[in-house]
Amino acid sequence: MRLDLSLGLILVLLAALAPVATNDYQLSFLLQLLLMVALAQSWNLISGMTGYVSFGHAVFFGVGAYTGALLLVAGHSWWAAVGWAALIATALALPIGLLTLRLHGPYFAIAMLGLNEVGRTVATLWVDLTEGGDGIALSPALLPALETNYYATLFLAVLATLAIGVVLGTRFGLELQAIREDEGAAEMVGVNTTRDKVIAFAASAVIPGAAGAVYAYYTSFIDPLSVFLPALNIQMVAMVLLGGRGTLWGPVIGVVIVMSVRELTWAEFPTLHLALLGALMILVILFLPEGILSVLRKRRGPGSTRLAEECRQQGE
Repeated sequence: MRLDLSLGLILVLLAALAPVATNDYQLSFLLQLLLMVALAQSWNLISGMTGYVSFGHAVFFGVGAYTGALLLVAGHSWWAAVGWAALIATALALPIGLLTLRLHGPYFAIAMLGLNEVGRTVATLWVDLTEGGDGIALSPALLPALETNYYATLFLAVLATLAIGVVLGTRFGLELQAIREDEGAAEMVGVNTTRDKVIAFAASAVIPGAAGAVYAYYTSFIDPLSVFLPALNIQMVAMVLLGGRGTLWGPVIGVVIVMSVRELTWAEFPTLHLALLGALMILVILFLPEGILSVLRKRRGPGSTRLAEECRQQGE
């Protein structure tokens, strides 16, 4: 725990100093990386912890993006728009969770994938509110500086990671993991699985809602295809599985690897990173089902055990 806290503080300090030591291009890359950390950790809360794989988590990101953009255009403050985006995404997640979390396995995954398409369709057809396929362009005069968006994204990434750390150390976190391992057995020992799943699902929508609003301000333009994006769901899944689902640092490791590969390949091969992402998911599922973090822990385990044994013998 102390190591996690120390590592987290160092990373946050370095990230906080980034605007001073980077140019706009580098800062934009770090902003996108932190945005994906926030989204991956939010997906980790429901899918990594409970095993209910969601392929529609981007719907809350899209709802947050449109909520934030519309409120900003209507004259609300930037911070108020971000807050309302998070609140509305969470309020939407509650009834959706109550309905869809009764499903299991691929049925839940398909239902969530369909939900994402519903969100995209509504945003396309509700022209009076969303401008339909033309999208919403935000005036530069309304938008905060790049540094403001960066620090807002950093806050969301830290908040999402802290939430995972707190949940992992509580009875609630143990109950979620019990649901993942064997939901029937969890119910038999007294776990209210429906309540826990709905709470986790609703909580996992907070960060995507706020992140969607920040993303809208960062890009200054949104349309249904850019925010209700199926590829975004795939990226969240791949990043968490690659690093290690249901862990604190696994999603962070996965995000760094995937974003670095994408950054190195997209300029020369704009679509290659998507193919690499698909191949990476297949390889991880086949050869690293518990993620990279599990391999690192296994390698560190024997050494840590020997060190602990030596310390114990010295104490005696």
